[in-house]
Amino acid sequence: MDIIEKARELGLMMADSNEMKSYIKAESAMKADEKSTRLMKEYKQLQIEMVKVTRENAGSAAIDEARIKLLEKQQEINDYEVTNNYLVSKGNLEALMKKVNDIIVFSITGEPTCSEEQCKSCGGGCRG
Repeated sequence: MDIIEKARELGLMMADSNEMKSYIKAESAMKADEKSTRLMKEYKQLQIEMVKVTRENAGSAAIDEARIKLLEKQQEINDYEVTNNYLVSKGNLEALMKKVNDIIVFSITGEPTCSEEQCKSCGGGCRG
């Protein structure tokens, strides 16, 4: 059994998965849509501003204002079908990749990558 060959097979299976196909379709739609590209650029700019005011210790009012703007833009992105479809499909693909990775890690170590106890300590970021 060649590990590299199995990795190639796994990669091809991932590339052919419904999650990957959905992601590619949603990403193409988003890139072709002017409003979605504008929304994403605006969101990235607001993220930069948030980091800037936080690093500069600009005060709680400035930080709160930046946070509110960022949350409002996130809501606008979530409410727009094209960007929402992209984010959902990206999340589904990432969840599949995490699940595959978790299975590989478990197969190697015999230990789950995230137990109930660990999820309690990190805020429950695990997805099954």
